[in-house]
Amino acid sequence: MPVRPPTKDDLRELGSDLFLDLTAEELEALQELIVDKLDSYESIRSSRPKSSFGGTEPRLRSSGVRATDNPHHAWVTRCIVEGDEDGDLEGWDIGIKDNICVAGVEMTCGSNVVEGYVPNVDATVVTRLLEAGADVVGKTNMDDMAITRTGHSAFGTITNPRDDDYLAGGSSGGSAVAVVEDEVDVAIGSDQGGSVRIPAALCGIVGHKPTYGLVPYTGCVGLEHTIDHPGPMASDVETAARTLSAIAGSNERHLRRPSTVPVEEYEEALDGDVSQLSIGVLEEGFGKSDGDPAVDEQVLEAIDRLEDEVASVEEVSVPLHLEGTDIHSVCTNEGLVGALSGQGVGHGWKAWYNTPWVESFGKFRRAQSDDFSAMFKLSLLIGAYTGRRYHSRFYAAGMNLLVELAQRYDEALETYDVLVMPTTSVTAPEHDPDMDDFDRLREVSVPSNTAPFNRTGHPALSVPAGTVDGLPVGLMIVGSRFDDATVLNAGYALEQVRLDGG
Repeated sequence: MPVRPPTKDDLRELGSDLFLDLTAEELEALQELIVDKLDSYESIRSSRPKSSFGGTEPRLRSSGVRATDNPHHAWVTRCIVEGDEDGDLEGWDIGIKDNICVAGVEMTCGSNVVEGYVPNVDATVVTRLLEAGADVVGKTNMDDMAITRTGHSAFGTITNPRDDDYLAGGSSGGSAVAVVEDEVDVAIGSDQGGSVRIPAALCGIVGHKPTYGLVPYTGCVGLEHTIDHPGPMASDVETAARTLSAIAGSNERHLRRPSTVPVEEYEEALDGDVSQLSIGVLEEGFGKSDGDPAVDEQVLEAIDRLEDEVASVEEVSVPLHLEGTDIHSVCTNEGLVGALSGQGVGHGWKAWYNTPWVESFGKFRRAQSDDFSAMFKLSLLIGAYTGRRYHSRFYAAGMNLLVELAQRYDEALETYDVLVMPTTSVTAPEHDPDMDDFDRLREVSVPSNTAPFNRTGHPALSVPAGTVDGLPVGLMIVGSRFDDATVLNAGYALEQVRLDGG
């Protein structure tokens, strides 16, 4: 369809939105000039670049059906997409979070707003898993537009498989439940503030947020491209490491990083030998005012089990960590406004853009924005207000603080190989089916240590560290950027000590 030139009324309205008080003469001249400039848009419209960025061989796949027999609401859609033969993950069943494209299978992002969207490409992580031999068996449920951390989706609240009177956590809650229920060998989540690690901790499994840029984000949908990380969720560290080996690596259509990133066979690093490992116990990760002291105690007990195995365990302080979640929230609010104005993708990042998603999301949000969750509306309105009223100065100040926070973590990691702390400061919150959307915002929270590392890009792994009152507790291990192998091996060592009863 040709690009239609704007009318003078269109320009007058747009000018008002842009704080331009255009005169009649300006409107006349600008309209004429814009018509001439639209030739460039026609050139782009008529171009037909390759729309895919993964494998080219056709695969047997079903279109997907809405999940049934789904007591914890772990699934949105079930499907079958068969992987290659003879790959390292041959025979594995994989669940894919429902904000990650699987071609031909509906992608809802846990929201009524985009229900019905069907991607025409596989995300890079999906292509790599299929090439490794794994079979995709469904799209896992998630918090509505990935904006909250508790498991509240338009397709059913995701309850905790350890006790369904509690929530699974989010936003990758369905992925965590599918692993616990042994319905998949591994699930892929996405983490933009803790969305892999929080449900992993609350459900008692392993969840890894890789170093930013290690795993391509092409074909995934999130709140803001500067913080989103796809990552594996599994019952044990070795499975997560094998999955990371399959999905890690640079992608020529995803230019977050230079053309190559350091990649390892991560499972080969899991020797359990941590005799040279130095651990920094992050002081500010404990003792949160809205946390549960019993969770802190359980994590410290888990660290104590490793003390005889490692070179050193010492307390370390990074005072700015206490501000990390607030910094993340301030920056995310305005970042969300930018992503929304960019029709669900945003602008200015060097990567492949999913044009069918951009067009579809733009139409969906104009027709059904009232169906966005209360949290989505709250974040959007705060970001729009502070951006306009205060000229984005808080966003800019927050991003500057993040540079300093990253430096403080890096300084600590010059002394210690890893930093450790509770993943979340509480166990899973109770599920109250009678609570409405706004009540949940006021009363349900999952305080965590996760969000700052989305902003700084450090790898972070949540591993089970025991239970409090029968509910799982997670311990988070953070390392230097692109040193995911050390982080995973530290988690593996803790896992082995726990299994041995140490």
